[in-house]
Amino acid sequence: MSLRDPPVHVGANFGVMGTVGVVVNMIFFLVDIISDCILAYVLWCQAESDQLDSEPFTWFIITLCIIIIPMVVINIISLVWYYQNKQCLGDYCVLHKMTSSEIAVRLVMHLVLLGQLIRFIDIIKYGAKMKSETRLVQMGEDGESVLRKSPKGEVYAVLHMVMSRDTAMLDMIHSFLQDAPQLVFQIFLLYRSPKILTGSNEFTTVITAVQSWKIFLGVMSISWSLVSYQDELRRTVPDKNPLTCYGTTICLIWRAAMVASRVIAIGSFTAIYPVNTETADHHTTFNSIQMREDGTVYIPFTIISLCVLLTHWIIMTVWIRVQDTNFCSNDDGTKSPVLELLYNCIMGVVHIFSYINVKDTPSRRRMAFFYIFCLIENTIMISVWCVEMEPQYTGVWFRATIVFMVEILWVLGICCIAGYYAFLHPNKENIRNRRNQASWRQ
Repeated sequence: MSLRDPPVHVGANFGVMGTVGVVVNMIFFLVDIISDCILAYVLWCQAESDQLDSEPFTWFIITLCIIIIPMVVINIISLVWYYQNKQCLGDYCVLHKMTSSEIAVRLVMHLVLLGQLIRFIDIIKYGAKMKSETRLVQMGEDGESVLRKSPKGEVYAVLHMVMSRDTAMLDMIHSFLQDAPQLVFQIFLLYRSPKILTGSNEFTTVITAVQSWKIFLGVMSISWSLVSYQDELRRTVPDKNPLTCYGTTICLIWRAAMVASRVIAIGSFTAIYPVNTETADHHTTFNSIQMREDGTVYIPFTIISLCVLLTHWIIMTVWIRVQDTNFCSNDDGTKSPVLELLYNCIMGVVHIFSYINVKDTPSRRRMAFFYIFCLIENTIMISVWCVEMEPQYTGVWFRATIVFMVEILWVLGICCIAGYYAFLHPNKENIRNRRNQASWRQ
């Protein structure tokens, strides 16, 4: 961006598609909250109906923690960002001074863990005010009229841009703190409950349906949050165009396929019942390390899976750290080492399930490394599952289907990536021109 280039917010607009996008985010958020409540309720009913077994109550408690703790964290971060924006926007905060009633509404919404919902409403509000402050202005002697924002419109444009970016970031963090662990845990439960696998009664069929719906919704929520975050980042850079409808669709399929492949492999591997393990209690969710009668040590696959994911997180965090990111900087432009390390650790968690380009540079090699690494890891985990899982719980056709799904979803994701960058990337013409210039110079 040169000194003569206009600020990013000058070209900001908020039309029908922008409103639709915010409404879709609101619907995803509300449906996610409702499905969480239903899931917790049916697991509680299962625990109440089987009081002789403490395991269903443990499942309910873990599910409830996965639901509530991330929402508390996200709402705290949201309140902190509201305060920081008010401090950092300077003159642009003139219109950001809320009345006592507006502040009270936002505090109450965050206290009931619905802070993201009020943020979506703020995006629509600032977008509508920005549009209302746009006028046709006559430019030059030829009488040509162009759309220009009033001074108030400029302020609303900045507020709308900042609010959209922060909300997209919060939505993505929420997805990976809540939906990703929930996906793995619900897949784990589908394997670990013999009643659910056999569908022995009508109530367990309801539980299976709710858990399956939550898994599907979780995959879509994570994928949509990634696409929304990607699009909002593009809008904050002057030379980048926003995603088109076709590009958004392909990116959504790409993300959904990769996330689904990943969570199926992790969830299946975590829930393994080893063959010929007589000492393993099939009604214990998290088996402890046990000594078998033949003197060998049995380590449950829940612990092995945690070790694999911890190793994956360390590798990804170090890899991101080596890329020398500059996401957290001080007011004078210098790096904040502690915050930058925290950001690298958070992105390491995200990279357990999906890839995000953390630097605005060509990412072909980084993407190739990440997806090949995940392919190898997924293949090893699902292969071990196929060999070690007890045959009375999984037949040959079921095993073949799960293995096929893990691999074919990965291939589908790769095909979507290739199609997106070849035909639907918003800046594909600029990329092609730069490559042609580079080849001509050589």
